[in-house]
Amino acid sequence: MQDLNDILYFVQVVEHGSFTAASRALGMAKSQLSFRIARLEEHLGVRLIQRTTRRSHVTEIGRRYYDQCCLMLAAAERAQEVIDDAQAIPRGRLRVACPVMFAQLLLAPVLVGFLRRHPDVQVDLDICHHQVDVVANGYDIAFRVRASVQDSSLVVRSFGMDPQILVASPELLQRAEPPQQPADLRHLPSVSVLSCEGRHFWTLLDAAGHAQRVEHHPSLVSDDLQVLYQAVTGGLGIAQLPRFICREPIARGQLVPVLPAWSLPPGNVHAVYPSRHGHTPAMRCFIDYVAEHLPDVLARAQRGAPGGDVKPLLAVA
Repeated sequence: MQDLNDILYFVQVVEHGSFTAASRALGMAKSQLSFRIARLEEHLGVRLIQRTTRRSHVTEIGRRYYDQCCLMLAAAERAQEVIDDAQAIPRGRLRVACPVMFAQLLLAPVLVGFLRRHPDVQVDLDICHHQVDVVANGYDIAFRVRASVQDSSLVVRSFGMDPQILVASPELLQRAEPPQQPADLRHLPSVSVLSCEGRHFWTLLDAAGHAQRVEHHPSLVSDDLQVLYQAVTGGLGIAQLPRFICREPIARGQLVPVLPAWSLPPGNVHAVYPSRHGHTPAMRCFIDYVAEHLPDVLARAQRGAPGGDVKPLLAVA
């Protein structure tokens, strides 16, 4: 492959009429410029510029080569302009994967604000009920709510905590004796999110931070929190759900906290993406916008402030 810099040097020599003038224009030593042109000629196997002790002139093949070199340099400039333009203005498509309830309750207002600010960006939001392979499925970014993300091949950025709570319906707690200690949970029906372990556990913390891990055997397993919410309010079993989802149902008497003296490790809202480098302007702006606004949306949802009311989305059909 030809060195584009050598081609540029050759064009400069032709256009300035001599090695001396071209070296001054380029700010490089005449000997170095002569060496680069000689290397180009050796690579091509032709003489582009005839040199004597007093003068130099472009050969016929050199003149024809010069014309094509000008086209090549102009094309290279246009190619660079494409990159410069793309880096200046966020535009293009972003593929985003996200759990359904997270999308409805937390991400939607962030997306609206982002797209209003950057109208040349298109977001393809893929609602996923399972953990996606970001790289294999071609996503730019995916959101997960987990205590931690173990995949070391991905960049992980965390945006805020998602407190969890154990809840059940009043009907269920009337049928079964309410638990007094974590061990009592083993004998009660439950529903749960999918587990990569194949087994299901609740980890409960007492006031001193001491943990007890309790295995349970759910009758319904799903990564769709709307399904789990309806199963819990329908009396099917105890479930661990985000606290902000349960705030209004508890106030209305649809759900009851289970073992309220014990706490659960919070989930964490994560964004995962393949690399820290080489992002398009759209991707960089999206990550920065989410980092700026998602924690506030999550905090408002926890407080039940305007924009955080989940009641319409969680109404049982």
